[in-house]
Formats: sequence, structure tokens, C-alpha cells
Amino acid sequence: MKRIYFIVVISGLWLGGALPLFSQYVPTHITNEGIYLFLDELATKKVIDLCSLVKPYSRQTIAEKLRKADSLRTGLSSRQQSELDFYLKDYMKELPGPDPHVRATSWFWQKNHGNKRFDVFHYRDSLFQITVNPILGSDVWVNSNGSFYHWWNGVEAWSCAGRFGIWASLRDNHESVELTARDFQNQRTGGSNFKIFSGGKRDYWELRGGITYAWDWGHVGLIMGQFAWGENNAGSNIYSGRTPAFPRIELSMDPVDWFRFTYVHGALISEVVDSSLSFYTTTAYGTDYREVYHPKYLAANLFTFIPWTGLQLSVGNSVVYDYRHPHAAFLLPVAFYKAIDHTLNARIDNMNSQLFLSVSSRNLRDFHFYGTVFLDEVAVDRIFDRQEFNFVSYKAGLATTILPDARIVAEYTWTNALTFMHNIPTTTFESNQYNLGHYLEDNAKDLYVGIAYRPFRTLNIKSYINHAVKGPDHTEMGTDRLGIVPFDPIVWKSVRFGLLANLQVINDLCIRLGYEWRDVTGEQEYLDRWTPEVYHGQTGTVRIGVNFGF
Repeated sequence: MKRIYFIVVISGLWLGGALPLFSQYVPTHITNEGIYLFLDELATKKVIDLCSLVKPYSRQTIAEKLRKADSLRTGLSSRQQSELDFYLKDYMKELPGPDPHVRATSWFWQKNHGNKRFDVFHYRDSLFQITVNPILGSDVWVNSNGSFYHWWNGVEAWSCAGRFGIWASLRDNHESVELTARDFQNQRTGGSNFKIFSGGKRDYWELRGGITYAWDWGHVGLIMGQFAWGENNAGSNIYSGRTPAFPRIELSMDPVDWFRFTYVHGALISEVVDSSLSFYTTTAYGTDYREVYHPKYLAANLFTFIPWTGLQLSVGNSVVYDYRHPHAAFLLPVAFYKAIDHTLNARIDNMNSQLFLSVSSRNLRDFHFYGTVFLDEVAVDRIFDRQEFNFVSYKAGLATTILPDARIVAEYTWTNALTFMHNIPTTTFESNQYNLGHYLEDNAKDLYVGIAYRPFRTLNIKSYINHAVKGPDHTEMGTDRLGIVPFDPIVWKSVRFGLLANLQVINDLCIRLGYEWRDVTGEQEYLDRWTPEVYHGQTGTVRIGVNFGF
């Protein structure tokens, strides 16, 4: 017994990280645009190596990239050096320092220790650290259709103990009109369980959190939050990251310089009522019908190969399935799920499987070339038949930093009809009825061109034009699946031109001011379904916003 007890104690100390270890996984949310753009700029300048296919990045990863850039700071511009120092004030907390026994328990931390960002509460010693901050923000828009707003409030906290990372954030969202809806063709993060008040005001909660165990070349954990797969600057066409948060098991490994692997198994929210499990209950308050949803799950993996620095080739696949419980076969991280599906569901309807490919090249300094392909269903004989079309989404893009302190982006997306769609409600490529793929979904094409100028530290002035069109929803119409000509007819069209300035004053405190002209037209049925009413027709919208936290 003593020997067993000794082994258990030693194992616990090792797993818990009783020694000062700095391998933890705590993500920086994908809405924290400033740090993501800065890392992308450094990678395009060939200052650092970066795999931008999978987001979010961990705080540890960001800290290591910043430290690498700091070692090469003589090659950076004065603005880049200033921005590097700015972000190091935050992410230096992930790096071992000369004094690991730093304590902070008051609002005067920033005054006494100017090399660290402001946090409402921060504590750190050789084993444990924790940070707590409020979340506050508001955006107000004004156009010819009136004024409307979105404001949010909450709190977030993250901590590390040895190799464990634990974090949570809770925010309460308030909209004056309907801006966030499942069918709206925009990139707003989705919400669920809306509470609707008189006048159209809406409230909804959002929770993110997780617990992970990390080591030098990977992590595993239980996470609830958004994630995005796919190289992009204007909306990914693999996993967009705009769905409401859902729980997932995540495994990520990069054991060698030339290979990395990511696997997720998520519990999606079907919002399809299972009548066999739903029931009536009678209490002193009366009789109520207790609805229970059908379960649905997502299994996905992604393999990235790096034949030489700057070039990344990726392939992955996924499946959405609706067994009563997670199936052991889809818990296999390294698998081709369509083949497993055909075995498990031989001679009956299969589950919903997908395949995706990606290429990314930063081999030419100041240029990032990228492309992704999402294959929902492909038949070889259709490739050579002009009368039929496969269910495929293509994206190609270019980002360049060839101009000083500027970044130019051009991106084009083409998605055939029925891509991302499925006819079985419990196996749709959705969670909470929000599509997991490109924000325009199927039967759409999208052109985005933008230029961003950064004259000084953390000020980003972006000008852009976006042209998007969509054809009819053939899933709803019940059209025959083969031979659908994309965008015939065009039933919805959106043209946007905008100018937006965003300044991060201190870490996590952002202010923004912008103007956007829109012309959104189409058949009334689709116009009402795909566009918030405040943006119907031609509008010129002024936007002002501020937030602390993301």
C-alpha cells in the first residue's frame, strides 16, 4: 500500500506540475483581432513561423512568437517594435522570468510595475497564476433606418497550475433590434435562447470555458468556445467560428517541425425535439411538456505537413452523426470517418461527412498565398459533366505587406448549391441551427478586397469593399440534388464599402469609429430572411464602439 501511495503522489505531482513548468494551453479568443493581425504581419514578413490554419492560438504560443520577434527586433520598424512591446506587457505572463513570485492584489499594479499590462486582479508564483478582468462593450450604429445598438457585460478569468490551464468567461448580450440570427448572412458570432422584449429588444447569454493539460508539443482538454479552421481574412469556408459555443474534446500535437495534428469531438446542439424522450410532468404549478433534443456530434481531424519553412499543406475530414451517445469509432482521432460511416451504417442512410484541403505559402517575403477546398460530396464522374455540379466550396486569397505599415488583402470564395447543407435535421452541418461553415453558406460567391494602414501602435485603419451574391435555397425548395446551376437565378445581392478605424488604447481596451455604405437587394422572401431589417436597401451607417475584453 505504501508503494502504491508513493506512486500515486509522485504521479499527481508530475501531472499537476509541481515544478515550475511553462507548458499550458489557454486560448486567446478569435475576436481579439489585434494580436492575430500582428502575428500574421510578422509571419508574412518572415520574422516568425506561423500556422494560421487553426485558431484560436494559445497564450503560450503567442508569447513564444513574440519572444522570437523580440530576439529579432532590430529588423522591425519602430511601429512594430512599439506594438511588440505593447503585446509583451500582456503575454509576458506566460514566459518564465527572473522573479516568478510576482503578486498583484490591487488596482495599483500598473503604477508599481509598468512592464505589465493593467489587470483588475493578477497573481503569479512559481506554480500558479490567475487573472480576472471584467468584460464591457458597446456598439452603436446610425443610418437612415434609425439607430440601434449591441452592448454586453460580463467577467472572465483564466489560470494556470503547472501544466493545467483553466478558464471561463460569461457575458450577457443586449440588442436593441434583431442583429444576430441563424439565417443572417453576416459574420456576427451566433447566439441562442434569445429572450425577446417589447420593441424587438433581445438578450442572450454566452459562456466560454475549458480545462486542458499541455506538454511541450501538444495539449488535450475539454473546451467550450468558438474555433476556426481555414486560411482566411474574410470568413473561413471550413469552420467559420461564428456558431454559438458548444463543448468539445480537443487534441493538438506538433511533435516535429514538419507536422502538426488537430482533432476535435464536439457535442453539437440539434434543437430537434426527440418525442420518444420528451415527457409531461405535473406539479403544483401545473402540467408542462418537458422537451428533450436529439443528440448530435461532430468528429473532425486535420493533418498539416510542412515540407519546408513557409509552406503548409493540410488535409482533414469530419462527420456529423446522431447516435444516442458518442460512438467509439468516431473517437478515433486518426481516421477517415466516411469509411467508418459506411461500415457502421451499411445499407442504410449514412451520416453527414466532409473532406477539406488547404495550402498556405509565406515563402515569398511580404506575401501570403492561400487556398482552401471544402468537399461536402464529390463524384468523379460529375467533374467532367458540365450538366452536373459537385457540392464544393473553394476559397483563394492573397495578403501582402509590401507597402510600409500597410496590409492589402484580396479573397474570393465560390460555393456550389447544397454545400454545407443536409436533408436530415439531426445530422446537419450546424449547431443551434447556425451553419458551421462559411457565413454565406451554400449557393454563394463572395469577393473581398481591403487595405489596412497601421500608422502607429495598435491603430488599424481599414478600408474594404465586399460583393456577395446568393442563389435560391434548394434545400428548402426540395430541388433535385443533381444539375443545380449555381447562382441561377440570383435572389440576394450585397455590396458593401466601408472605412473602420480601431485603436487598442491599452491591452483589451479598444475604441472604434467607422462608416459603411451598403446596397442589399433581392427577392423579398430572401431579403427578410438573410438581412437584418435595418440594412435593407441602400444605407449609409455610422458606427462607434468601445470594449474592454473580447
